[in-house]
Amino acid sequence: MSKILYFLMISFFLLTGMDSLFAAAYKGPIGLIPTRDGQILYVLNKDSREIVVVSVPEAKILRSIPLSDQPNSMTLSADEKTMFVALGGYTGSLQAIQLSDGKVIGQGKTGHTPIGIALAPNGKRLYVCYRFNDCIAELELPSLKELRRFPALNEPINSVINQDGSKVYAANFLPNDPSDGADVAAEITMVDVASGKTKNIRLPNGSSSMHGICLSPDGKYVYTTAILARYQLPTSQLERGWMNTNGFSIIDANKGEFVNTVLLDDVDLGASNPWPIAVSQDSKKVYVGLAGSHELCVVEIDKALEKIAALPKNPEEAKKAGIAAAKTALDVPQDLAFLVGMKKRIKLGGKAPRSLAVIGNKVYAGMYFDDNIVVLDMSKRRQKAKEFIALGPKPEMTAARTGELLWHDATLCFQHWQSCASCHPDARTDALNWDLLNDGTGNPKNAKSMLFARKTPPAMWHGVRDTADIAIRTGFQFILFAVRPENDYKNIEAYFESLQEEKSPYLVNGQLSEKAKRGKILFESDRLACTKCHLGEYFTDSKSHDVYSRASYDHQDDFYTPSLREVWRTRPYMHDGRYVKMKDVFKKGYHGDVLGDIAGLSDAELDDLVEYIMSL
Repeated sequence: MSKILYFLMISFFLLTGMDSLFAAAYKGPIGLIPTRDGQILYVLNKDSREIVVVSVPEAKILRSIPLSDQPNSMTLSADEKTMFVALGGYTGSLQAIQLSDGKVIGQGKTGHTPIGIALAPNGKRLYVCYRFNDCIAELELPSLKELRRFPALNEPINSVINQDGSKVYAANFLPNDPSDGADVAAEITMVDVASGKTKNIRLPNGSSSMHGICLSPDGKYVYTTAILARYQLPTSQLERGWMNTNGFSIIDANKGEFVNTVLLDDVDLGASNPWPIAVSQDSKKVYVGLAGSHELCVVEIDKALEKIAALPKNPEEAKKAGIAAAKTALDVPQDLAFLVGMKKRIKLGGKAPRSLAVIGNKVYAGMYFDDNIVVLDMSKRRQKAKEFIALGPKPEMTAARTGELLWHDATLCFQHWQSCASCHPDARTDALNWDLLNDGTGNPKNAKSMLFARKTPPAMWHGVRDTADIAIRTGFQFILFAVRPENDYKNIEAYFESLQEEKSPYLVNGQLSEKAKRGKILFESDRLACTKCHLGEYFTDSKSHDVYSRASYDHQDDFYTPSLREVWRTRPYMHDGRYVKMKDVFKKGYHGDVLGDIAGLSDAELDDLVEYIMSL
């Protein structure tokens, strides 16, 4: 090896870390789509940036179609000749790929992080979620020209369209409420295609991390997975879903109305982090991939719907009917025993099922951290997961990749109720307040993002943990109620270091807008004195201050200065999440008036300031 080549290799690894040596080896299946005849299964691999074409009868990889950017989702054209793939983040795109030869035959620019593609039944329109633009876009086919945008709420991440093409349903990943309120929940945005009007369908209080969505083959129901958090309780125990429960919601697909939410957990064993969801071809069974507990949950949904329909809707209805009902439909989202006799959980023998496909009586699950697909034959009396196909060599897990797995692994938790990702999805925030025990009880505070957590000590709003590394260890002990080997904590530290900052959707061509540039001048001015606390690379002095933000539940006046990097992604704002909009932090809360003249800003100046902060 020449000295020059050796020097270049060493320089590369010093700059990127040894993890990059193995990164290309990961596959990371996130999408499975079979052809109608069940002969071909298309696999979307996030990490290797490819579509793998698999022969189902032979359980054999036929070929791979490389992609130009990291994929987020895909959908198959009606004639099954073209795959539409959503790619990228800030510079997102949608590509039409000819499956016969892998050629890109169409491409269009999209908004920030296109994901969750739905194809209209007539084959003339595509609907795509722009996750970080908080909207759903309608695109024309075959041109891929954007026609309309419909407003969503908070990170729309997946979508389906009903059978007549009249309604699009999009799952908003996170709640869009002040998190200090009595009801905080994620919602489904329904678009009436003809009128362009939207309607938001609210899920039960505590719903968050809404990953999967699907339409039943009979067209009657939309099903969507989510965590159902018990965020209003102190985090003092885990039994019986005291902190987090896990389930899926049922929506009437034609009426656009919420039916109910059922829990997948057992009374003493959590069904953690429900992710993909699919329905049997006769619409009688719902399949849910439990990405935290690494299982498939099978629900006899026809029986569950009958049971729900037989319940009085509320206590008033029960009283009018003269029924002494112990339970009503309103109680179902709290009932861990509701599906007893109607569900079973099957271990998948791998880690993190994040994609599902149904072919006849068989269910296929893409195991994200194992880079393989497992299959279960549901026609057999006893189901057991077997490897269907390996997508590549067994991956060599680096420290960061192992840490990512540990972060998402609920089997490390007492009774498997939750993983670290249950409250910190993508190592960010679930937009909920939690009453942790590390600073007393009765003072709930907003979950914080882990981005740059190791670089901005101390941890927690009151700085009760000196570093993020200490917080990782105490989090396992006092939130997951588990103690792990020291190396597990070191791997999670490596995962934190590997986190990549997303570019703000407020940037224009990757740069500050003229409005944001004016806001930057204000931010750095002596008039506002923002940089007295929010300074340096991470916009924090890592010190505690009383900025008159104490609320009725708080035990003390001062809070540590949070970083403003990627703050656009972490609403609601302030330590208790009282403001959904950044503008209200200043307009209603007068944040910064301790040192600066916030009250003296004109509306135009305030808009400029907010634009800059949201561009960081």
